[in-house]
Amino acid sequence: MNHIVIGIPTYKRPSMLKKLVNSIYECDLNRRYIGKVDIIVIDNDLEQTALPQVFELKEKCPSDFTFHYHSYYEKGLSGVRNKLLEKSYELNPGFIAFVDDDEYVAPEWLNELLIVQLNTNADLVLGPNRPVFEEDIPTNLARWYKIEKYENEIQLDFVETNNLLIKTSFIRANNLSFDPRFDTTGGEDTFFGVQSLKVGAKIYWAKNALVYETIPKNRTKLKWLLQRKYRGATTYAYILKLEGKYGKLIKKFLISIIYVLLGILCMPLILFPVKWKYLGVVKF
Repeated sequence: MNHIVIGIPTYKRPSMLKKLVNSIYECDLNRRYIGKVDIIVIDNDLEQTALPQVFELKEKCPSDFTFHYHSYYEKGLSGVRNKLLEKSYELNPGFIAFVDDDEYVAPEWLNELLIVQLNTNADLVLGPNRPVFEEDIPTNLARWYKIEKYENEIQLDFVETNNLLIKTSFIRANNLSFDPRFDTTGGEDTFFGVQSLKVGAKIYWAKNALVYETIPKNRTKLKWLLQRKYRGATTYAYILKLEGKYGKLIKKFLISIIYVLLGILCMPLILFPVKWKYLGVVKF
């Protein structure tokens, strides 16, 4: 049976962390495939605001799991994920699963990730991330929150860490880690995927390994959505520059011009309560 570490980076989200870990505790582990399961929480908050919840979670930890908590005070997205890798290696698991502290998992989540890995011999397995809004928002705004729809066990060419299973031997053999140049910008998981593919990673999709992301009220504003899309685009351009893929960078620039023109043409839609109301401002 397989030993899995579940790694959770957290920062000032104690109630969400509690909800996530409790959902993991309720996972229906298939003992044909899964043996020991360790949960590692790395707290990136100097004030350790998660400690009261951590004490409670550790006390209530079921016998199927072992709960570990560590502090990592140096702020940085890559740094905290690398600390998770470091602490995971100390436990020598066959697999490391990443999930974020603003999510919670379905009961079959871990089973489904591992089953796809065993069926495909994948180096990395990704699963879907479904948005759950704290408050109802208009459909013409909700549609811009990504919902992935791929066939089960289809091969992918990207990585995200909000629902990810990694074969430990693969990343250790290739000395892979998260690049500190993305500590403050985000995109560290995208670049990790780029580096993984360069050394021959096989990445597959687990359609039924569901996690749910809580979308708070302050992240359901058009301004926040536009900022996120802008940040994603600039990070992607930065990665192309780092990789020296100037042809793709030029292609992206030309496509961006087309999007701007499309945005200008569609801008009047914002005046009407239609399905694609925000197409103009999003593309612009």
